[in-house]
Parts: sequence; C-alpha cells; structure tokens
Amino acid sequence: MKFIPLYRVEFTRLALSKSLWVIAALCLCAPLLGYSVITASMSEVMSGKYIANPVLAGTTAGAVLWAVFTIAESDRLHRTGTDVITGSIASPLRLCAARTAAILSLSVITVLLCALLYLPYTAGKMEYLFSLGFYMGNFFAFMMPTWCSSILFAEAFYQISRRVEIAAVLYAALCYFSLSKFAEEDYFLRWINPLVVTYSDGFPSIWPLRVGVYTRVIWLLIATGIWLFALLCIRKYQKNLVLSFIRGIRKLYIPIFSVVFIASGALLWIRQPFVDHGPEEAVDLEAMAEDETLEEREIIKADSIKHFLVMEPVTGRLSGKSEYNYSHYEKGGKRRMMLNTGYEVTAVTYAGKALSFKLPDEIIDGEQPIEFTLPKGKGGVLTIEFEGLPSMARFLYPYMLYDSIDKEYISLSNAATAPADLEVTGSSTVSITMPKHLTPFLNYQPMHDFVDNKDGTRTWTAESDLECPMSIRAADYKTMSFSVGDMGIDFVYGKKYDKTVKDNNVKQAITDVFNYCIKHYGKTDYAGGKRLQLQQISAMVMGGHAFEGHCEWFETVLSPETLSDPKKGANATEVFIHEMVHQWWGSYGLECKEEELWSSEGLAVYSTYRIAKEKYGELYAKKYYIDVWQEEVDRQDREFYYRHPEYLKKLPEKYQSNLNEQNQGTNWYCRMPLMIKKAEELVGGEEKMDKILRTIYGKHAEYDPYSNPFTYQDFLDACNLTEEDLYLE
Repeated sequence: MKFIPLYRVEFTRLALSKSLWVIAALCLCAPLLGYSVITASMSEVMSGKYIANPVLAGTTAGAVLWAVFTIAESDRLHRTGTDVITGSIASPLRLCAARTAAILSLSVITVLLCALLYLPYTAGKMEYLFSLGFYMGNFFAFMMPTWCSSILFAEAFYQISRRVEIAAVLYAALCYFSLSKFAEEDYFLRWINPLVVTYSDGFPSIWPLRVGVYTRVIWLLIATGIWLFALLCIRKYQKNLVLSFIRGIRKLYIPIFSVVFIASGALLWIRQPFVDHGPEEAVDLEAMAEDETLEEREIIKADSIKHFLVMEPVTGRLSGKSEYNYSHYEKGGKRRMMLNTGYEVTAVTYAGKALSFKLPDEIIDGEQPIEFTLPKGKGGVLTIEFEGLPSMARFLYPYMLYDSIDKEYISLSNAATAPADLEVTGSSTVSITMPKHLTPFLNYQPMHDFVDNKDGTRTWTAESDLECPMSIRAADYKTMSFSVGDMGIDFVYGKKYDKTVKDNNVKQAITDVFNYCIKHYGKTDYAGGKRLQLQQISAMVMGGHAFEGHCEWFETVLSPETLSDPKKGANATEVFIHEMVHQWWGSYGLECKEEELWSSEGLAVYSTYRIAKEKYGELYAKKYYIDVWQEEVDRQDREFYYRHPEYLKKLPEKYQSNLNEQNQGTNWYCRMPLMIKKAEELVGGEEKMDKILRTIYGKHAEYDPYSNPFTYQDFLDACNLTEEDLYLE
C-alpha cells in the first residue's frame, strides 16, 4: 500500500481508539497544572500567569503523554503478534511513517482544541490586556513543536530497541537531561520544558516567541533526523537489529536525509543569533581601564555626529548608518568602536573612500569591537553602516535581559543603538524610522519632531548631548500632563491602559500622593527640578531607571490583578496610590531590608492608609484598612503551621514555599502596618510619627539596599522603641 492510503487508515483507526481519547483528554487537562502546581515562568504579569504557565505546563505534561501513547501504539503490532501479517500487506517502513504522521496530526489537532478550550477563561481574566495573536502564538510556538519532537523521539527509541522498557528508559533519560540542573538556565537545552522568564501585558514582545520557535525547530530537526535513522532499524523478515539495519541502509536517501536534518539542527544551534558567544560573566571594565597594556587613543572632538536608524519590527532587525564629521582632524591613526554582537558591519568609509576594517574575536559584555585606521591628512566624514538583530550578552542569558525591536515595543541601549566610541566627544542628531503608532523616547526624553513617510512609518529626529544614543524606548504611549503645586508632572503610559487611567482617576491619585508625601516626608529625589516624568515601562525590562526629572514604573501597577489586591488598598485607585508611594518607600526612595516583619511594603501601606484617612475620614480608613489588617492578622494567628513552625518544616518544599509566601504577604501588608500604627500611638500620635518618618526619609541617601539597608531595628531606634513594644496581642 502507498503512504497516503496507509495514513488515512491509521488516522481513522487512531482517532476512533479509546486510548487516544484518554490521552487527548489528559492533554486538555494538563494546562490546569500551570495555574498552581507547575509555575514554570517567573513572570508576575497576567500573561505570565494565565498564558505562559498553563501553556508550559501543558507542553511538558502533554509531551510525556504523547510519548507514552506513541510507544504503546508502536509496540501494539509486535505485542499482539500481528506484525507478520501487516508486514505482508504493507511495507513496515511505510506503516511506521504513516502511523507517526497520524499521531503527529492528532497531536496538532489537540493543541488547537486546547487553545480554544482555555481561550474564554484567559480572555476573561486578562480583560483589555488580552491579545488573541499572542495567546495562540504561545500554543504554536511551544506546545505543538514540543509534542511533535516528543512523538518522534519516542517512536525512534522504540524502533531502535523494539523494547518498551528500553524505549521508556531512553526517553526518560532525555527528559531528565532537559529537566536537570545542567540545563536549568540554558534555553536551548530545555527541549521538553521551554524557559520563559517573563512576559509583558501592555507592551507585548514576540522576542520570547521568536526564541521559542527557533529552539523548537532545532529540536524538531534533531528529532526528525533520529527518527529517520530509526527507520533503518525497523525489523524486517524477522531479522535482528543489525541485519535489519544493513538491509534498510540500502535506501541511501534515508541516512542522507537523517544526517542533513541532524546537521541542520546542530548548525542552527551553533549559529543562533539571539545570544552572543562571549564570557558567561560580566567583564570588569574598571580593571580593563587600568590595564597599562591597552593602547591609548586620542580623544577626537567631532564637528557633528549623525545617526540614522530604521527599525523593522516584523523581523526584529535594525538598519543603521552613523556619520562622524572629522573635518578638522588630520592626524589619522587606529580607531576602535563597539557595536552589539548581533549587528553586521556592511561598510566603513572615510571622506567617501572605503576603509578596510576588522572585527577581532573579542566580546565585551555583549559588544564587539570594530577596528580600522583613519588616514592622515585632510579630514573627512567617517561613515559606518550596519544591520542585524540585536543579541543578548551571554552573562545576562539566565535573566533574559535583552534589547528588542517589536511591533508594540522597542527597547535598545548603548551599543545596540549605534557604534559607541569612548574616544569621541560631541553632540549628535538622531533620526529614527519606526511604525507611526509608536512614540519614541531618546535618552529617556520624548522626541517631538517627525515626518510622516506615508507608508505606515514616521521618521523622528532629535538632538542629543551624547555622541551615541544611550537609550531608545518606544511604545504606543500616551502622555497626561498636569501640575502638582509648582511641579509639572508628565504621566506617560501605554494606550491599552487609557480606560483604567480614566476610570480610576489616576491624575487625582498622583496629585494626592505627591501633595501628602511632599508635605509629610519631603520631596522625592527625582522631582528635584520643576518637572517630573513618570514613565510606564515593560515588565520585560526587569529594572527601571530613576534620576532627577525622570522615574520609571512597571506596567503591573495598572494591571487588573494589581488594582484588585485588597491588601494594598480599598479600591483600584488606592492600590495605585500605594504603588506611587513607592517613590518614597521603595527602590526609588528609602528601600528597606526585607525581613520577616519588615519591608518597604509596610511603610507604603501605612502611608496609603494615612492618605485615605486624610481624604475620606477616620471611619472610612478604619473600615477599609485597620479592620482589614486586623482580620488578616487574626486569621494568620489561628493557622496551625504559623503557630507551630516546627511542623511546617516537615511538609514538602512546595507546600512550605506556598505557606511561607502567604505568611510573608500577611506580615508585610497587614501585620507591619498595624505595628507602625501601634508605634504611632506610642510615640505620641500622627504628627510625631510624621516627624520620625520625615527624618528617616531625609537620611535615605545614607542607606544602601545591599551594603547598609534600612532595617527594622533602625526603625525601632528612630522611634526609641523595642520589639516587645510593638508586639501585637
């Protein structure tokens, strides 16, 4: 029989089998593990909780289920002794190929059903932050190719060994390799349990999906190559493995294709464009600066510097040209610039003539050097043209910190924007072409001048005091400008959150926070001037910037899940107030040492309570804050494992972790504010406590979160109290 008729027969037979329905049902239930049991993603955003975790849990569990089904089906004919009969009707090789193709087809259908099954729940939970394309992309980037690879591996191991137990052991060993500590932080080694560090809700990036598809293709090629090799091992005419292999290898196209597929996977692995091949640890730049063997180069003052950058969100690539006008420089000599390792230098010219250049085999924190020699004599314009996909520094690989160009969000820094030369000084003009719906920020300041190119893009232009752009960030931003006293506020947020901002009267919330905190604690460092820009950033940046006139805050501040957290505030507006108070108590102000009963969160909750009390009165504040805190603390005090921690240690680590996390939240968000409230009463009232907190905040520059953090004992000392004084009965 030919392949197509065999495929139809196998597909129909398998689709009607009870075992297939059982496996499909279990696969459809597998994503449920991601909501609580298997939380593979470290993301705190909603797309991490409601898309990444369920999809990744379903990917791993489903892959194992399909492997079990595949091995069982492959052994069925041999187990029942009917392989002799079927072998006389159809070629065992074609029958194996048809069965594998049918199982692969059924697994793809199951992926589609799985995506449709969880679609309503996910869309309902994420509300306005839900993206259908991004949701479906996760299923087809991670789940589908991983299940297919698993099926091919399982089929290959069985055909090579023809023993269920041996095939199971080989498959288990391969899974163990992917799940082991050895592959824990290596995206490319984790074939059955893909790694997703974090996602973004308001500024979705397809970078993780790009890497996901790339790594899945690598393993799919390797699995296909091994499966093709296994076809040579299919037993024929009751012969053993060796004799069957000798007979099978006569079909030369099979081993050739096997080698081609495996080699293609290996080549893609070696040539992957996402992570550079530099050192796994950051380079000590201070030590390099003190290295006397390094050649010192003359600092050149450029007459003018121009950077022309074109963003291509569909491919994630950047095309750029940088021009350095050295019209008054005649000495010439060797020059060295740094550029992101993902970029390819296409041309270097000086005064209109091509210059030879080299890229030394040296990578420094994700950047590669470009070396060339400027000719002596008359000066000219140095032009460097480059293009490519920005890559990630290897030492940042475990954290997935990267520069990216996406349709909804662009974030580039340092040498990922343009060539960087520490020996060049001067201001620059930066022109950036990108999709017209994106609003760019150059070095954290908004760009205003643009030209509409009538092709769906705009070219933005701005002047910079720096020779090379330090940061380029762009998104579908909206800016709300207003004043608080004599200070101007520019509140920059993603347009996806526009309804949330209006419904929760964010403008008034920010006004309340700044009026209260400046009056009671003092002016935040970052509002030192007359204007402060508060910019929402993607959760995938994993770290913001704050300096005078500019402060960044994570997108999660405006997510539905954050704004509905009753521990942070009585309603969504007050939860937002809590997040804004972190300008004073948190990473942008006084950051406390996180202890069992102490953190910046407690001070932020207490301040939110005081703002609510000042605005709505004492009865409101007591009902929605003090009573809520007390109720939660009373509940915690009644818990068996909280009262008997010695028994907690005997529980499995997963349960210990969940209970510890729950207790930590209660301590920081409820018990600690009650303790501060008690301290307020002991020191003589709110005014006295305000003076103490103002003094504490005034000294925040003396505390370092790493070497000298502000501790619970520091707070007690400032209040002239002891731990026993603040014990809650």
